[in-house]
Amino acid sequence: MNKTRRKTRSSFGATAPPFIDYLKDVLRRYPDGGQILKELIQNADDAEATKVIFIHDERSYGTESLWTGELGKYQGPALYAYNNAMFTDDDWKGIQATGRSVKRNDPNKVGRFGIGFNSVYHITDVPSIFSSGHLGVLDPQEKLFGKGDGGFQWSLADTEDQETLMTLHDQFQPFQDIVALVSEQTWSKVITEDQNFGGTLFRFPLRNEASDISDNLYDSDKVVQLFDSFIADADLSLLFLKNVASVSLIHINTDNSVNVRLEVTCTRSTDVLESGDESTIEGATSFKFITISSEDHKETEKWLVTTCCMKEGNIEKLDSLAKKLCFLPQVALAFPCGEKRDCTDSRLSCFLPLPNNESNKTGLPVYVNACFGLTDNRRHIKWQEEDQKYDEGALWNELLIKEVLPLAYLRILQDAIKLCKDSALPVSSVYDLWPDITQVQHKDKWHAVALDVLHHLFGQNVAVLSLATDERKFVTPSEAVLPCKDLTSPDILAAIKRTLVLCGENLVTLSDCIARAIEEAYPHLNTLRHVTPTFLREVLCRIGLHSISEEDKLSLLEYILSDGKYRELQGLQLLPLSDGTFRSFTDQEEDIAFIDSNEFPRVLLPGCKDLFIPDNLSSPCRTHLKELATKNLFKVLNIDADQVAEYAKRSMMNSYASQRYLFKHDFWPVWISRAVSFSRSLGAKVEQSVRKPGTSLNLWIRVWTLTSEESAS
Repeated sequence: MNKTRRKTRSSFGATAPPFIDYLKDVLRRYPDGGQILKELIQNADDAEATKVIFIHDERSYGTESLWTGELGKYQGPALYAYNNAMFTDDDWKGIQATGRSVKRNDPNKVGRFGIGFNSVYHITDVPSIFSSGHLGVLDPQEKLFGKGDGGFQWSLADTEDQETLMTLHDQFQPFQDIVALVSEQTWSKVITEDQNFGGTLFRFPLRNEASDISDNLYDSDKVVQLFDSFIADADLSLLFLKNVASVSLIHINTDNSVNVRLEVTCTRSTDVLESGDESTIEGATSFKFITISSEDHKETEKWLVTTCCMKEGNIEKLDSLAKKLCFLPQVALAFPCGEKRDCTDSRLSCFLPLPNNESNKTGLPVYVNACFGLTDNRRHIKWQEEDQKYDEGALWNELLIKEVLPLAYLRILQDAIKLCKDSALPVSSVYDLWPDITQVQHKDKWHAVALDVLHHLFGQNVAVLSLATDERKFVTPSEAVLPCKDLTSPDILAAIKRTLVLCGENLVTLSDCIARAIEEAYPHLNTLRHVTPTFLREVLCRIGLHSISEEDKLSLLEYILSDGKYRELQGLQLLPLSDGTFRSFTDQEEDIAFIDSNEFPRVLLPGCKDLFIPDNLSSPCRTHLKELATKNLFKVLNIDADQVAEYAKRSMMNSYASQRYLFKHDFWPVWISRAVSFSRSLGAKVEQSVRKPGTSLNLWIRVWTLTSEESAS
């Protein structure tokens, strides 16, 4: 029998890169900076910690009693991160399973990507962890504990390890000092009595020389920059976390002096508005108070926060992706209730704020948080661009933005109105919540979001517009009377408001932002009622004007004249006269009104002075009335030579009493001189009209003289 000869073959198959190479790749993709602290906060939040403390310790410790001499170079300045939750067995496994997060399949965990903790290798080569019943040191370079050993762990339950932890003073003095600072527990009690540390303390010795992991050196200045980067977003960092309610930044100088640079805390109001069972989403709205304290400053910001989660069974694709990706179909919105912020500040969060770059800015007045699918470096959310059209994370984001965010936005608006009615929120805040179209018009995705929100709002005909008569009462757009869109003076606007409120119209107040939103997104714009001159004339025809003040009547007149539709003034008692009364716009002789000019002043008809419009009437009003008079509408007349002649006869020459009045008040000489002047310039018409037949001008002057003497006597 012939035996088959087997050929010797070289091995073939994919191999994993060395762990150091993996770390280098993570650090290349994953940013240095304040994001490192955020990752540690996320891990603490996942562990249900409520408190996080970062400590920059510039002190150096002894190097005589160490586990191994190689550890001496890591006894210098360090960054510490403490939280008040303990490591579980899974956590101890997870921190060793780099890149294979044990939280990957838990949608309630934030730090589910498995690379967050590795960002600390920007800072250090040898991170160490003290929590629950263990103290462990990680050594990816395998230089401290022997080849093949990537770290070492001591157990507080092991007698030999207890002795080590108690006797190697230099080695564990850094932990002893920080444990006493953050938990006020003595080292000996924790190690020998409790055999358990009720928190988690990370120590990251600052890299002071290049290593196989990184040549990025970290000195005190860099830690200060790290803290500064976090401080820039401190007020946003706790808004959307589930558990962490306090973060502190502490600096310890070489002389052991302790300085709290910053403390930010978050408290939530006890009053919570929750969604009803009939809704397609479940969620809640409450106030959160963010307090930021430093040595010389303390301030508290009030935020309105709404969190909404789409119920299963409403959107099939969203349900399937949620299960596959282990994501929550949840969106949260936060709105600052105090001083109005610029919309350009608002940006995205994935539980903690994403970097403050243009792609993460929305232009909306609310800050948007969701369980987004992020890029590898966690700096941006994914979108369905051409190169990742079928990326499931990008599709997930699109569905969240399209389906869940508008409903969450509608909820925060409706809840804000409820709070406004209870006087817990001013109307200005409710209106500031509306998307401003001008702020998102150059951001295609967010412009579409804003329109979706408005279409949901208007489609459901929600009562969202505040009444002018009582700002805490709201009506739907279809019930409202919208303010005039014309550029009108504040006095006129105020008069219109008082009048419409007086007659029971549903006049609402609108900001420019909301007026633009209605113009752009309301589906039946031509059905809405706006204040126009025509609308106001119709209202004034239905009501009596006796309760409206003289000033308001003059303002209303100017507005209803402004469109030039003079015939629609018929019957309105708004024609002002110099004696303070108002006549109606009619063709009745008793409703006559005169308008004088420089050429024909009112002194020419002193007996008719109460028939003239006021000489202090506004310029637009006077101009329109003069135009109305040229159209022979109603009994409004621009006086000229004919009117002077006719009404002089009627009012001054047929009544001796009128003549005595003229003589007594010295009007007659003026009138005579004007008449003579006009007779010379306009011909004989005026001269003839001011004289009785056969009477000379000298005789009239003599009559005036005799009458004046009689009056004097």
